[in-house]
Amino acid sequence: MVTDPQDARPDFDEDAVWTVKRFTSARSALRFYRVMAFITGTLLLVLTVEMIYKYLIAADPETALMFGGFNLAAAIAISHGWCYVVYLISCFWLNQQMRWTLGRLLVLALAGVVPVMSFIVERRVHRQAEQELDDAVVVAPRGEF
Repeated sequence: MVTDPQDARPDFDEDAVWTVKRFTSARSALRFYRVMAFITGTLLLVLTVEMIYKYLIAADPETALMFGGFNLAAAIAISHGWCYVVYLISCFWLNQQMRWTLGRLLVLALAGVVPVMSFIVERRVHRQAEQELDDAVVVAPRGEF
């Protein structure tokens, strides 16, 4: 029986095999994670500056950043809190698609609560994820070209 050379299986590492669906989902998860890392990191820096002003510079912390009935300090804190929740979802999605360890997920999660750390971790994670995705062997079922 003669087999077609195009049907022959190439040599590759079994751990580097990705389905098309997982590969595209991982790319999307990485993009979403990057956006959320920047937003969360920026809001955390704004929150840090706000707290320094409110507790170290302002004469009265209770009325600092109050504009009429609007409490800017509370708005910043709430915004960061909700963005952090979405950031955690992005970390979980990326971690699941890349099949990383629980330890890496914890590092990603903690990066959103330490000022500037989300920018540093994002850069490193993006570089590593891109490398893994570039090295991936993507397989498609027959007929899905």
